[in-house]
Amino acid sequence: MTYEKIVWISIDTLRSDCINVNKSKLYKKEYKIVTKLERSKLDELCSKGCFFPNTITAAPYTSASHAAYFTGLWPKNNGVYDSFNSKMKPSVQSIFQIAKKQGYNTLFKTDFPFVLGKDLGLTKGVDKYYVEDNETIIQEIKNQKKVFSFIHFGLVHYPYGFHNIKFGGQDYKRKVSKLLKKYNLSPKIDKLDDTMVESVRSKKDLILLLKYKKVIDYLYKSKKYDDLFNLYLEGINHFNKKYFNVFLDNLLKILQKENYLIIISSDHGEAWNNESFGHYNSLNEGVLRVPVLFFAKDITPRYYDNRIRTIDIAPTLNKILLNSKEKFDGSDLNPIIYGKDSFQEEIAFSTIWLSEAKDILDNIAKIIDGKSFKTKNRMSEKYAATIYQEKYKYVFNYKNIIEGILKTQAKENFSDKLFKIDSKKNICLSNNVEIQKKLRKNLKRYNVLYTKSSRKIKKNLKEYFRMLGYQIQ
Repeated sequence: MTYEKIVWISIDTLRSDCINVNKSKLYKKEYKIVTKLERSKLDELCSKGCFFPNTITAAPYTSASHAAYFTGLWPKNNGVYDSFNSKMKPSVQSIFQIAKKQGYNTLFKTDFPFVLGKDLGLTKGVDKYYVEDNETIIQEIKNQKKVFSFIHFGLVHYPYGFHNIKFGGQDYKRKVSKLLKKYNLSPKIDKLDDTMVESVRSKKDLILLLKYKKVIDYLYKSKKYDDLFNLYLEGINHFNKKYFNVFLDNLLKILQKENYLIIISSDHGEAWNNESFGHYNSLNEGVLRVPVLFFAKDITPRYYDNRIRTIDIAPTLNKILLNSKEKFDGSDLNPIIYGKDSFQEEIAFSTIWLSEAKDILDNIAKIIDGKSFKTKNRMSEKYAATIYQEKYKYVFNYKNIIEGILKTQAKENFSDKLFKIDSKKNICLSNNVEIQKKLRKNLKRYNVLYTKSSRKIKKNLKEYFRMLGYQIQ
């Protein structure tokens, strides 16, 4: 169980049920599907490794989700709990630091440096850091004798399948033109609800992105949720066919004579309906249920659909790498991965925190200018959370009414709800009062981990998304 080369691949925005080998296809019950998911190299690996299709993410956004992966701690215990304005605590150990103690060279590549990179403290213990550079990190993996690498792909996130002109090329440009024509939309950039960017973009790249988002904005306001989800599926197919299948083939060729471990995971999924605008501040089941795969020569194929948590990955890797006495909130999955053992499903939590637009804009401006920024404990405010316990999921709203709530999200998104999850992993509303009381009590216990915020969100949430990133005048 000693590996010379460990490659952790993160596919941003990939729902677990959008992997073909996942037996629980929630999306087929939610949308009218005309786009068939094509079988991919990822499907092949998931059928040959230990596949966890029912992993609950600690947060529905990239930064906090990955921080939970890297540390094995709940968001407020590791310090990264909102979408942008929080940083990893200096005292917290990341899995990269643990790997370095065992003599690994540590590599980190991201497509989203604003929300997944060094500025949020997510690269602690990393020797070499790359942005949108898959070729260099692959060469490093090939050349290094002992390496622990993390490779993040942003292409499944919208613009679905493309990310930017560098990766999407002419296919991306043609797709945007086709969509504008299909829905009879002007190419002129209007004011949009969502102008968020995750990386530095040229003016040409930014304009193309906002044209794509104009289509998203129109489809959502028109409640064309089926169209939106089929567009998402098209993006997954394009990503696999044009890029990821080839990437995995090349990676496996490089590793074939090595003693290696590949991990593949996602930070959150995607959902379009009255209660979910993609994944932004969403506790939708399709957003929170993500895939995790462990693949190596000594791992017997296994489909393990009991619930695990993203916080379970770091303690599992710690056991493989160092077996240190580091404290984690998560549990070690090695008995499942390398044997036939199982364990009772543990309680899982996912939480949403919101930040003020001014704080986010100030920090992004500092990053663009090459400056560091400092965060404050009261920069964010807890908004909503969900708890999974036994066969139930309970969603709790900390702000029953928020003035100026984002119009593209329904208010009932965060009304208190109890769901029951059946043996096939389907989910439906429940009215079991006793269970609801039990889960609410346990959620309150979990919340003692959190520091209270006395700062009120004064900015309109619609303005929050509009202001985040660059503006086209």
